[in-house]
Amino acid sequence: MCIIAIKSAGVKMPAMKTIENMWYNNSDGAGLMYAAGGSVHIEKGFMTLKDFKAALKRLEKSIDIVNTPVVFHFRITTHGETTPGNCHPFPITEKLPLLQMTKCKTSLGIAHNGVIDIKPSKKDISDTMEYIINQLAPLYQLKKDFYQQPAGKKLVYNFIKSKMVFLDGKG
Repeated sequence: MCIIAIKSAGVKMPAMKTIENMWYNNSDGAGLMYAAGGSVHIEKGFMTLKDFKAALKRLEKSIDIVNTPVVFHFRITTHGETTPGNCHPFPITEKLPLLQMTKCKTSLGIAHNGVIDIKPSKKDISDTMEYIINQLAPLYQLKKDFYQQPAGKKLVYNFIKSKMVFLDGKG
C-alpha cells in the first residue's frame, strides 16, 4: 500500500531517515503537494530517491517550509503503469492530461492510499485517476467544499474504503 505523510503548518519536515524509509518501502515514484499563495502546488514523478531529495532541497529554498503544509506520497503500483504521470498527488479534474502533469497548480489536490475497486477505462492509468475523473471531479463541480462536509466525506469513504488526503489553497 502507498505511503502518505502529512506535515502540518508549524511542524518541521520529517527527518531524512524517515523520508528514505518511506522511499525504500514504496519506490514506484513519489510526489508532494503544498499550499502557498492561495493555491495547491503539485510536484510529482520523482522516480529516484536522489531526484526526490533534490526537489525537497529546492522546495526548502523557495518557501517557508516549517509554516507551509506539505503532503508527501510514495507509490506502489497497483493499477496503471509505473510512470511519472501516474504518481500522486493529483489535481481534481476530469482532464486526464492535467492528472498526468508532473508539476501544476490547482485549487484542490488529493493523494490516495489504498486500492479502489474500480476498473480503469485505460490500462495505463491508475484506479485513483479513474476515480477522480468519474467521481471526485463531478462532485467538486457540484460543491467545492464537499471534502469538508460530513456527507461528502461519507460518500468518498463509502466508495473507496481507504484513505485519501485533500489539500486546498488555504492549507
